[in-house]
Amino acid sequence: MRLFGWETTFGYGSSGSGPESLEPEGGADANMELTPERKEAISQFRERVAPLLPPDQQHDHALLQWLIARSFNVDKAEQMLKKSLEWRRELGVDTVLEWEAPEVLTKYYPVGMAGHNKTGCPVWVIPYGGCDMRGLLSSVKKADYIRYTIQVLEASRRDMQQQTQQLGWPVNQQCCIFDLDNFSLKHVTWKPAMDVILELVQLYEANYPEFLKCAYVINAPKVFTLAYALIKPFLHEVTLKKIKIFGQSGWKEVLRQDIEPDQLPQHWGGSRTDPDGNPKCPSQICLGGEVPKKYYLSLSKSNLSKLTENDNLSSITLSKGGKKRLKYEVKKPGSHLRWEFRTEDFDIGFGVSRKLKKGEEEVLVPLQRVNSQLVTEEGYLVCTEPGTYVVTFDNEFSYMRSKKVLYSVSVVKPDNLTEE
Repeated sequence: MRLFGWETTFGYGSSGSGPESLEPEGGADANMELTPERKEAISQFRERVAPLLPPDQQHDHALLQWLIARSFNVDKAEQMLKKSLEWRRELGVDTVLEWEAPEVLTKYYPVGMAGHNKTGCPVWVIPYGGCDMRGLLSSVKKADYIRYTIQVLEASRRDMQQQTQQLGWPVNQQCCIFDLDNFSLKHVTWKPAMDVILELVQLYEANYPEFLKCAYVINAPKVFTLAYALIKPFLHEVTLKKIKIFGQSGWKEVLRQDIEPDQLPQHWGGSRTDPDGNPKCPSQICLGGEVPKKYYLSLSKSNLSKLTENDNLSSITLSKGGKKRLKYEVKKPGSHLRWEFRTEDFDIGFGVSRKLKKGEEEVLVPLQRVNSQLVTEEGYLVCTEPGTYVVTFDNEFSYMRSKKVLYSVSVVKPDNLTEE
């Protein structure tokens, strides 16, 4: 079966070797080094979990991943593994590669396997700057979006099994290149999108420990620091050390140190192109893009909802061509600025900025028109700096109609934040 640009076969690979027959030959991450102390912990762990796992998942490096995730506490690693196996059973993860995903995901979910790094690890390119999260979550159920992400992870796992057989040493990790070209805070400040992202991060940490060899975040704009602040608390300390963040330059040289040119599209520093010469290789890498409205589900079937009339909201009416700027003081770094609003009958412009010195403002959420007459708009951002934050409702584009906005905006101090 062809998935994400690569051929994938079904069934666990088995070379006929015992669980301890494979030895790394420079392919393992430095964090995966097998010291005598670690081998002793692995031996204890194997005795406990061997009946639960197929032979190809019992070799040293596969077991080491769970132990690292729980700081070599064998009891906690065993508990983590058992919970993950139960999760796999409940979601049918072992057969997810056979699932036919909705067309909108295969066409507009930005991801693709480019090739392999110098030690055989699969290399995935995620052009997240081209992701239309609002469009995707308006077109599929959240469960399908998450299931498709799991399918990507399982395709990577299957490729690792094939690489292990071909190369003769364990391949248990993947490399990811997150391209944030065209990224803005609209990708993550919309609450339904952020909720899904955080759920996926926690899913990944709980069920794919030490799955990541390295993550290269490239073309990261300044506003990415705000988005990263939302995600960092949910990432394991070991995972954080593997994330390398670059701006517009310097990343191609680093990628070439880890990945041969013929394993990367030309656009990302390699030499590969599509037959038609396209340097981004869209035959392998889905580039995302705006989701056509024809894929959208009806409101009653989507992940979105409207506010009810009983919600405790403030109300403002913007005259034709009018604008309203609401100011909020943030005293503690790490506070959350949260918003929720809808309009009656028509769309409205919305944006967020922070006041600087001498009348200047830093744009955090670019002003854009929002169809909040159809769907409640929810979002938040982490305020990394204290100061005055400005929420703008803008009707300057409309010379025919006034707009009524029902809204709730609040500042939540770090001490009052809880995991949702």
